[in-house]
Amino acid sequence: MSILTPRPRSDAVARRAWLRLTVALPLAAIAAGTVGAQEFPARPVRLVVPFPPGGATDAVSRLAAEGLAPALGQPVVVMNKAGAAGGIASEFVANEPADGHTLLVAGQGQMFINKALGQKLSYDPDGGFSYVGMLGAFPNVLVVNPEAIPVKSLAEFIQRAKDQPGKLSYGSNGVGSLSHLTTEVLASAAGVRFVHVPYQGAAPQMADLLSGRIGFSVIASQTVVSHVRDGKLRALAVSTGNRFSGLPEVPTLVESGFPALDVPVWFAVYAPRATPAPALAKLRSTFASVVATPAYQAGLTKISAQPLNVPVESADARFATERAMWVDAVKRTGATGN
Repeated sequence: MSILTPRPRSDAVARRAWLRLTVALPLAAIAAGTVGAQEFPARPVRLVVPFPPGGATDAVSRLAAEGLAPALGQPVVVMNKAGAAGGIASEFVANEPADGHTLLVAGQGQMFINKALGQKLSYDPDGGFSYVGMLGAFPNVLVVNPEAIPVKSLAEFIQRAKDQPGKLSYGSNGVGSLSHLTTEVLASAAGVRFVHVPYQGAAPQMADLLSGRIGFSVIASQTVVSHVRDGKLRALAVSTGNRFSGLPEVPTLVESGFPALDVPVWFAVYAPRATPAPALAKLRSTFASVVATPAYQAGLTKISAQPLNVPVESADARFATERAMWVDAVKRTGATGN
């Protein structure tokens, strides 16, 4: 036989070659999958905010994006998709590829209250998302126009409401909003009645509050701190269990005798439920690290927000309790999403 003529392989040699190939292919696939998981994120990450730029949710999301970008090694872009009480943003994220690159910033409204109001939702707040981490919280502040309601304490305010049942008017961010429900829970607990004036956003509400067209509001700290400091509004209480560092002299509703009203306006980040476990784990650990940094904490203070620690392992229990509270508040007020 010529040395240039290839030697025919035996059946046994061919079988051994086939076995080596069938073992190698799955191992290669596993290795490729591992590399893919390690490479997350592979492109910019989007934080989808359900409200327009300039509000509290937008402010805390942009603060988070600044810290997350270097930690993740990719740009973190804030995308504002306002409308339908957060439904447009929530639906958008739910329909994006579940790869960890598109995340939702959401609060009690999107995750609990919209469903309790009986709205027909285009997303599933219960089973459609996985909790990533908490960005922070804003206290709601009960503020009065001191010319329209000349009181200096919450006790005086409650007494005035009792003396003038159904006369004191307040603004909110809309029927079923956190500001509306918090005020009505307070009214129920105090045994008083208020006149509700719903608004589409904080700006027109603030204009009427400052002019005295409405007497008071329960509104996010970011919106009112400057007006309280310059004397245009008077703060009577904050809606958190602990006093707010931005207004340390103002008591909480809890210490004022309303223990159920530890209800800060919080903002959390969620990923679509089907996000791969390695990507979700990396997001969670990165978020937890970033929000614990002194720079992030200082940033919260600058925008009149405060930290709120809700670890992943205790989130389900906390959210279940809060969901039940808001469902009950909706039932008692008779609010609907129609």
